[in-house]
Amino acid sequence: MTDHQRPDGHDHRRADGPVQPTRRQRLKPFEYLAFAGVAGAFAAVVVLLSVRDVVLALVFFGIAFIVTLLLTATLMLTVKPKGRSAADLDKREGFEP
Repeated sequence: MTDHQRPDGHDHRRADGPVQPTRRQRLKPFEYLAFAGVAGAFAAVVVLLSVRDVVLALVFFGIAFIVTLLLTATLMLTVKPKGRSAADLDKREGFEP
């Protein structure tokens, strides 16, 4: 298997156009949104069970969702895998110039 082949044996590069992102690359933003949604739902449930006010629970859901989304996105921008350069990461993920 070459660097540009997926586990199923197909080449994810297109010779006539731009590089197509892999499924994992396309779903990465959804992972952040799902994690923030779960954190927001947890905060909303805690508030709802504590004070029995739906509007306040929705407000806390929104606040927790936004804060979690901002924190995870900021942390993911600052963290890179150990021992990997930016050029190596781009090549591994299929973003060759």
